[in-house]
This record gives sequence, C-alpha cells and structure tokens, in this order.
Amino acid sequence: MHQPLHRSTVIVLAVLYTSASLLAGGQAIATKAAPADLVKAVQEKVAPDRRLAVFEVTVEQKEGVVEVSGRVDRASSRDAVLKALREGGYPRVTDRLEVLPDPGLGERQYAVVTVSVATMKTKPSHTSELGNQLIMGMPVKVLKRDGGWYFVQSMDDLYLGYMEPEHLALMTEAELDAFAAASRVIVTVPFAMVREDQTRDAQPVCDLVLGNILLARRAGTDGYRAVRLPDGREGFVDSGSVMDFAEWKRSRRPTPENIEKTARLFMGVPYLWGGTSAKGFDCSGYTKTVFRANGVELQRDADQQSAQGATVPLEDDLAQLRKGDLVFFGPRPGVTRVTHVGIYLGDKLFIHCAGKVKLNSFDPASPLYSESLRARLVSARRLTT
Repeated sequence: MHQPLHRSTVIVLAVLYTSASLLAGGQAIATKAAPADLVKAVQEKVAPDRRLAVFEVTVEQKEGVVEVSGRVDRASSRDAVLKALREGGYPRVTDRLEVLPDPGLGERQYAVVTVSVATMKTKPSHTSELGNQLIMGMPVKVLKRDGGWYFVQSMDDLYLGYMEPEHLALMTEAELDAFAAASRVIVTVPFAMVREDQTRDAQPVCDLVLGNILLARRAGTDGYRAVRLPDGREGFVDSGSVMDFAEWKRSRRPTPENIEKTARLFMGVPYLWGGTSAKGFDCSGYTKTVFRANGVELQRDADQQSAQGATVPLEDDLAQLRKGDLVFFGPRPGVTRVTHVGIYLGDKLFIHCAGKVKLNSFDPASPLYSESLRARLVSARRLTT
C-alpha cells in the first residue's frame, strides 16, 4: 500500500517539474550560441590559418547590443561575421571592424624587398619574434602602417608579418606589374656583392644571397653586369653570380639530383628561427629555399609543407622513399603533429637544418644515425619530377 505524499514533497516535485518544462520549452534560448562562438565558426571557415589571413575579431555585449571590433583583410570576412551574428539571434550589432588594406595608404599598397634578406616580425617591434624572412625582389601586399613598421603579406606564400620601411620600396599595382615585366636577373650563388664600379675593390652597394632578384641594366665589362636594385640604387655584380631571370625560370627542373645539389650548397649554415636564406635557416626555411631555387614554391612552415605534393608511404622500411622527397617529423615519438622537415637523399640518408644544415641517417648501422629522428618520422611527400 502506497503512503500519501507529504505536502512539502508535492511542492518540491512541482517545482522540479515546472523547471524541467521551462528548460524543455526554452530549448532555443538554452542552446543559442554565444557571439564569440559564432565569430569563431566564421573564422574557421574564412580564415582557418591565422598565419595566412587577417582575422582579429572581438565581440562584446552591451545592453543587448553586440559590438564587433578588430580587423580583417577582406570585406567578405566582415560581412560574414555580421551575417552570422544577426542570423544567430543578435539583430542589434555595432560594426567597428577595420577592413585592410588601410585606405590611408593611398595607391601604394604594394612593395618589393630592397635588401638581401629582410626580417618579418610577428609584432611591430625589434624585440619581437622573428617569424619569417623575405629576400630582395620579393613582392608584398602592404596592409597598414603601424608606428615605424609596415604590416604586410608576402605575395609568394601569403605569410603575414611586420617589416621595416627601410627594407621595402613602396609601389602602386601598376609599378609592381612593371617591375615584374622588366628585364631582371637572379642571383644563382649562395653569396655575392653589388659594387659601385667594375672592380673587386670598389665600394660595396649591398650584399646578395641566392634567389635575390634585381633589375638588369646592361652588360658590363670585365665580367660584370650592371644592375639596379628595387629601390633605385645601381651598381655592378659579377656576371657569373647572376642569370637572366626569364631564362632561369625556363631552365628550372626539380629533379632529385638538382634538389640534392642545391641542398648540399648550404652544409654548415647555422640554424636561425624564422630564417629563409643562406645567412641562416630554420628547418622549413631551408627546404623552402632549396625547392624555390629549383622552381617549386613551398609554403612557409613545416606543417604547411606536409600538405603539399603527393604522399609517399613509409612502410617496408622506407623502401618507397626517393631522393628529393620531403620527410616530416613530430615533436616526440607517437605524436603526428609536424614540427620538423628535412630532405631525403637516398640510402636512408637525409639532410636538414637542426643546429646547422647537416646530414643524418635512418640506418642504425650508419655513424650518422639518429634514433630520435627515426622514431619521430611521421610522413613524407614528393614534389620532384
């Protein structure tokens, strides 16, 4: 026989039932996404890699109004944010988003690197991290002037960062097109020098590294070539150090043998975080430079490079690897997140920049064997012909 419920028990059950009913009835309210979550969903769609796209958006709710501020690099990204918020249940939105490039830059929203190796910082400060380097002749899109720095995006690999004005020649789009269409030469040796006159003892104008691009003026005498730098400086360079750019581009063949030949040019060059030149490399800056010298543009970082080219299986004791393949490593055994890259040279030998550009082996019988790197090997890709 059931005992009658006490009155206080009936009240508690009624309250619980009412609360449950309200929760069920208010499902749309309970699951309404927060403004920050809606913005994050847009970011994942339009700018999944923050190294390659500007999407710095913050939201704040004030008395029923959502205020959106920050900056993006496309009007379409701003429109997507506003649409997501309004369709997500926030009809009152104040738009304070800045769309880059900054109109205050005027028509000169492009630039070309004017020094042999230019630094690209992660913040507009000399004390900030070196995120990347660009070399002479490389074009950038100028997005904003920030104090004594320019916020720019490389037009080769889309990498973003801050550069010093002294390292850039500002141009209009038409001027950049004219630079790209002009007769140019490219440096084909690890190091060279532009001098004021056609003698070895002449005053230097600037140094050069492999891959630098200059405007060609005319053939000089005594084995020199007259050149003009992107910022207008003029001088002479040893003609054996440069090659006509159009001819160079036509001659590129990313064969396994050519990749190895270029890779070995830099043996012993020291490691430099953010480095992409013969003056110093990080691991992916090294592979990027080697492949670029052979006509293949790699993305900037190792994890980005691990998505390029065709997959090469690692089974059968690496039997399917071929000279020139990129080999990728995780931070420790068992972790597949890519943090390091090298170039396979055949016979289980590979070359990479770790401390300096050096050789290591996957073969336990080799004096160059690296047990740690063998255990951390996670993937390989092929971009050679």
